[in-house]
Amino acid sequence: MDFDMNAVKKSLLESNISKARPLEEMFFVKGKTAIVTGGTSGLGFNIAFRLLQGGANVVIASNQAVEGEQSLSILKEAGFTSDRLIFFHTDVNNENDIMRLVELADEKFASIDIFVNCASVWSYAHVYDMPVDEFRRVTDINITGAFLCVKHISRYMIEKEIKGKITLISSNCAWLPYPVFGGYPHYCASKGAINALVVEAAKELKRFDIMVNGVAPGGMVTAGSSSNMCAEGLSEEKQDEFYEELMVWQNDGPQSVDSVAIVAYAMSTAMSDGMTGEVVVADAGMSHNIVKYQAAIEQYPEELPN
Repeated sequence: MDFDMNAVKKSLLESNISKARPLEEMFFVKGKTAIVTGGTSGLGFNIAFRLLQGGANVVIASNQAVEGEQSLSILKEAGFTSDRLIFFHTDVNNENDIMRLVELADEKFASIDIFVNCASVWSYAHVYDMPVDEFRRVTDINITGAFLCVKHISRYMIEKEIKGKITLISSNCAWLPYPVFGGYPHYCASKGAINALVVEAAKELKRFDIMVNGVAPGGMVTAGSSSNMCAEGLSEEKQDEFYEELMVWQNDGPQSVDSVAIVAYAMSTAMSDGMTGEVVVADAGMSHNIVKYQAAIEQYPEELPN
């Protein structure tokens, strides 16, 4: 009997179709439970909204109690009921808080399938002016907080044999310094560490079918970014100097928060089943200098004499 390669190809194609999951299962997260840290405002809020819209139960975690109640109220007005949505006051740098967060999600929803780490802080100061306490504050929250969440949430997923999705929000500032002359080395360092944590956690957790990825946006207008100030401890003169510099910085215009949130949502669905250890750049071309216009910037250091 002659070997029929066309029959083999036909069988493979038919097998691909029979194994293909319905698109509805790929695009939606119905029945899943997600924890979103930093979910009371800005990008985290939009990610929580999109996950709710996709059918997930959502636990919003933040250390901002007033914002937490406000965000719950807004989401409930949008039609999401309290049986699918809760807020837990959480200090991500407190391991006991993270352990309680995991317990609460399990008690309420009996599962944790998705985790999105969006809790992050920053301030402004050049590296030569940065108070060491401010450097530690930012890196503790941004790095240690992410680590503690990944530690306890992944442990829960392993124990429950959940094929989970973990997404850590990074930033393109890890490799693309801005504003004009820089201004937040602590934040950039923390986001570079997040990128490394994504790869290492993905390496360790793949054998448990837990996929870990990152999303790196560019500049966005959020409540946090609009209210950020210089680091405490800077002199008034240094603050004035930095704010003047900050006002000069221009780019192609901030991207919408939701354009990043929808990418983070996609990373929480089956659409990202074939990805782990990746940091998806969602900065609307900023990292490649793909812009609608290039504004002229007049502030440059004076030329040094020969």
